Amino acid sequence: MRFRPNFAPENREDSRASAWSGCYRQALAAGTAVVLALSPVAHAWAVPAGGVATSAASAAAKLAAAPASVAGGCQLNSPRGKVSHVVTIIFDNTHFRRDPARDGSTLVPSDLEQMPHLLNFIKNNGVLLSNHHTPLIAHTSDDIITILTGVYPDRHGVATAANSYLEYSGANGTTQSQSGFTYWTDLSNDNSYNLISGPVDGDHPNGVNAPAPWVAFTRAGCDVGAAAAADMEIENITTDLDTIFGPNSSQRADPNSFANYEGVAIHCAKTSTLCSTANGGFADRLPWEPNADGSAATTDTTTGTSNAYEGYNALFGHKYVTQAFRSLGLLGANENLKDINGNTIVDDFRGSITPGFPGFSIAPQYSLGYVADMLEAGVPVVYAYINTPHRPIQTNPYGYGRGDANDYGPGEANYVFQLQQYDDSFNKFFTRLAKDGITPANTLFMIMAEEGDHVVAAEPTNPGCDGVTTPCTYGSTVGNEVGELALNFRGLLQAEGKITTPASVNSDAAPDIYLTNNPGPNDSALRAFEQASGVLTVTNPISMATDTIAQAMANPVEFNLLHMQTFDPLRTPSFTIFANPDYFVTGSTTCGTSTTPATSCVTQQPGFAWNHGDVQPEITNTWLAMVGPGVDQAGIDNATWSDHTDVRPTMLTFLGLKDDYSHEGRALVEKFSGWAQPSAVKQSANFVVLAQALKQITAPVGPFGLASLHASTVAMESGNAVDDSTYTSIESQLTSYTAERDALVEQILPLLEAAELDGTPIPDGTASGLIQQAENLLSSMEAYAGSL
Repeated sequence: MRFRPNFAPENREDSRASAWSGCYRQALAAGTAVVLALSPVAHAWAVPAGGVATSAASAAAKLAAAPASVAGGCQLNSPRGKVSHVVTIIFDNTHFRRDPARDGSTLVPSDLEQMPHLLNFIKNNGVLLSNHHTPLIAHTSDDIITILTGVYPDRHGVATAANSYLEYSGANGTTQSQSGFTYWTDLSNDNSYNLISGPVDGDHPNGVNAPAPWVAFTRAGCDVGAAAAADMEIENITTDLDTIFGPNSSQRADPNSFANYEGVAIHCAKTSTLCSTANGGFADRLPWEPNADGSAATTDTTTGTSNAYEGYNALFGHKYVTQAFRSLGLLGANENLKDINGNTIVDDFRGSITPGFPGFSIAPQYSLGYVADMLEAGVPVVYAYINTPHRPIQTNPYGYGRGDANDYGPGEANYVFQLQQYDDSFNKFFTRLAKDGITPANTLFMIMAEEGDHVVAAEPTNPGCDGVTTPCTYGSTVGNEVGELALNFRGLLQAEGKITTPASVNSDAAPDIYLTNNPGPNDSALRAFEQASGVLTVTNPISMATDTIAQAMANPVEFNLLHMQTFDPLRTPSFTIFANPDYFVTGSTTCGTSTTPATSCVTQQPGFAWNHGDVQPEITNTWLAMVGPGVDQAGIDNATWSDHTDVRPTMLTFLGLKDDYSHEGRALVEKFSGWAQPSAVKQSANFVVLAQALKQITAPVGPFGLASLHASTVAMESGNAVDDSTYTSIESQLTSYTAERDALVEQILPLLEAAELDGTPIPDGTASGLIQQAENLLSSMEAYAGSL
């Protein structure tokens, strides 16, 4: 979710007290002022219901008069040239499957079941893959960046717990917190790129900035719009404004900077008039963008951008998008951007009716309004983010949501009401686009949820409720209410394990642990910390059962295998705990001297009730939908295994476009109609089987990854101060498995991409040999992990 950046990871309770002020992805990120360190050579990406409807119609009519593309030359090379628009919608924590109650019953319809206009649009016009998966850790920032880029966190740099990470950049071996949400080219606290795809070295004092996801489109002449899509737009009013406008700019001093500049952007094609300087456009600087063929480019030290990406502009913020639309006559001189109900989009986050960005916990009425406005203005490629329906819509002037404070439990009346408003928004969205001629016949829709989550709630007080006909109600006392279990981890560790080693905890259901001074993996104090962490237990206030907190554990050896190890070693945790998903694990030392830590170190608290980040299936298993000309109209597909790295190569293969780097996922070509599949894929008899074999051995929550995580957990929990041989042996074996897996993946991925994008079939014999190697490797890993 986007509302818990966890900038003060050991004081999360305080952030709840101030009307959610610390809980949104917003302008609180503490970062350094950015001065791009320029180097003469830019390397290619390194590889390792409510509202008013009447005004909506007039707004749509006005914007619909815009040309098909303001850029005037958008070249999407889809099969038979049928696609002229691309709409990507990414939900936060919105479920296809029903959420089970504590007794396992599933009486309350799922989120998508309660949005029939959306679900039926997908089922009647395309396919929904319900066996889709996240990377690790499963949080909004790294999930969305993985979706946008097609690579895992090891190659984009954002491997976060609670949408932030800690860095060993503090004084005396301590850490500082860094949000995973920044503008694409912003730096972290340790002066490396937040989105980093290559190491810091003499030629790259800040590392290599990951290539940007809009480039493949803008190079093809297409403008790209984004509403709250992670890191494609300004994310804070400090370092991001410095990066885009300069530290002494008027934008930096603007008292309405949040409403004016955050959350919305349009990245324009070189020939586009939309992003001209006269319209409020600024240079779209990407210092390390490779050439279109992936080869290294030089960096222009005058402009601060790669010579492979000069002459491109962007509109940053609600203010400049509005200004450009007015300038081109797409809006009247005093008109503002409208939401899907025809209401002016206003700065809800700050409780203002000032026109502007409403905040990153964005409701569908606003998000869908933004992208509809952009599409009608001739922006052919758009991205939208929509906040979870599990959390109340923030207070607004239009009656969206009920204005509640705490997370909903399944089937609560206001939760059901809010989902009805979500559904109404999609009904209006699809109806409006259809009137504009933007339909499944000419538009590729990619719709998905970035992760699932685990609901923490007692049984309803009215058993048998289904939410729709009978609203569910819950208690209001500890053990009987809706709310996660807050665990004082370091206090429990001190009381039960007698461990007082200084450490920072990036609080989460999957907390990252950073021991002070960054000790090595074999350090005796770290090993004692890990061993004690693995056996901690508490009494669950809801079930009264004794729960073991750690369900799985990973350290840097396992991070490498799970694609969690980034190019910035200072952000690498000592280890990560994947906890029992009922618990939100904090670094608090309160209760450290308690004689009853199993009960005094944990309590249920309302407010937050849907945990994620963890490795459990309800969190890592989500859904992906595709609709468009050439997409197989298969309805619900429960079988095809996919994960977030597959979204980007699937989209670009379908559109006939290429990135300037290689992906870590594969195109889901079997979900294309036969006539829409690339010819080289159709000539490769074993393409799908080889692609499936790739996912089995490389996906973090595929069978290879999960087996390795079991082995890692056994290793980290094993041993003592006298004998740690089991740990050493398993760590060595996991290192060997990672090397063998990586070598095999390096052979498979280029073959798949060549067939998808370059017209090169895969020889049957080559594919068969690699499939057999992958099967053998997986069998070996599963047998090894099963023996432990």
